[in-house]
Amino acid sequence: MRSCYLLALVALALPATAACRAMESPSVASSAAPPPAAPASGSATLTAAPTAPEALRLRLGLAYTPVSALPLSVLWLAKDLGYYEREGLDVELLEMPGTPTVVSALLADDADVGNIATEDVIRLAASGTLDLRALHSPDPRLYFLIAARDDLAAAADLRGRVFGIARPGSLDQTMTALVLQTNGVDPADVRFVSIGAPSGRAQALVAGQIDATAFSVATFKAIEREPGVKVLVGVDDYFAAAPVVTKVDAAPSRTLRDKPEHLRRFTAALLKASRHFAGDRSSWVEAMGRRRPDVERQDLDALWDQFQTSWAVNGALNLAAYRQTTEFVYQSEGFKDVPRIGVQDWVDPRILDGVLGEIGVDGRFDAPGRPIP
Repeated sequence: MRSCYLLALVALALPATAACRAMESPSVASSAAPPPAAPASGSATLTAAPTAPEALRLRLGLAYTPVSALPLSVLWLAKDLGYYEREGLDVELLEMPGTPTVVSALLADDADVGNIATEDVIRLAASGTLDLRALHSPDPRLYFLIAARDDLAAAADLRGRVFGIARPGSLDQTMTALVLQTNGVDPADVRFVSIGAPSGRAQALVAGQIDATAFSVATFKAIEREPGVKVLVGVDDYFAAAPVVTKVDAAPSRTLRDKPEHLRRFTAALLKASRHFAGDRSSWVEAMGRRRPDVERQDLDALWDQFQTSWAVNGALNLAAYRQTTEFVYQSEGFKDVPRIGVQDWVDPRILDGVLGEIGVDGRFDAPGRPIP
C-alpha cells in the first residue's frame, strides 16, 4: 500500500447539505442587510440612542483551518462583517483540524456549539455519549466530487486503485460507496486508505500517493492547476447519488438549557449574513479574499456562481432531508451496531423556527418544508 503522509495544508471544504428549491414566501431583504445608520445629530427630532444588547460569549468549534470557500464560510465571515456583534454576541472561533477534535471539545465543555459531521451527531446522540442536537446547517447542499489521477478515464477504473478517505466509516467513505455503486463499481473492489482532512487528501493526490479521493469543489479549486489531477465524478453526479446533509451546527443539551439566548442570537446572525451573501457576490468574494489571500479572485467568483442559490438563508433544516440522511447513515457498515434513533432524537428546530418567525422566511430558496409560526 502506498505511503499517505500529508506535507502541507491546501484548502479545506466540506460537505454541503441537500436543499429544497421550492418557493416558500416572499423574500425578506431587510433582514439580510446591516442595520441603517443612526440619524444625524442635527435631526429635528432627537431620540435616545438604542441600547445595544449585552454581549454574550459563545465558543464555536470549527472543523476546518483555514476557512473553506463554500457557504459554510458564513460561520467565519459573520464575525468579520460584524453580524455576530450586531446581535450582541461575542463569538470565539475555535479552529480545529477535524470533526473528532471538535467533538472532544464539546465533550470537555470547551466549546458551546460546533459545526460537525452529521454522522457524529447521530452516533453520539444514539449511544448516549453526548446528547447533541442539530440546530441548523450553513450548507444546504453537497458540493463534493471525486478527484483522481489523470490516467483514470472513468469511475469504473477505480477498481483495485487506492482511494483516500478521512477515516474508516467516515461520511465521505459512505457517500463515495453510494457513488461507486451508482457507477457500477463494488466498493469492496476499491482500496480505501485513511488520510484525514480534505487538505491532506488533496496533497496526497497531487503527490501521486493515492489514485483518487472525494472532497468539495473548493478543495479541488486549490489543486486543479496541478499536473496529473482531474475531476472524475462531478459535483452534480456525486450529489445525485448521495443527496444527504453532511454537516450541521450542533449543540449539547447543556448549551440549549443554559444558553438559549446565545443560540438565538447566533442563529439570527447566520441567517442574516447568509441572506446578505446570497444577494451580494462582491461582498462574499472580498470577505473571503481577506480570509484566504491564497485563493485567486477569479476562483472565488467562479465558486460563488456555482452555489449562489445554495446559501442557508432559512437555516437549511428541512426535516424531510434530515430523515433521509438518518436512513442513509444507518445503511453504512459503521452503524450496524449503533442504536436506532429518529430525526426527532438528534434535531431541534425550535430556535431556528423562532428566529424565522421573527425575521420572516426568505422565499428565494432553502425552503423550510414546514409551517413557521
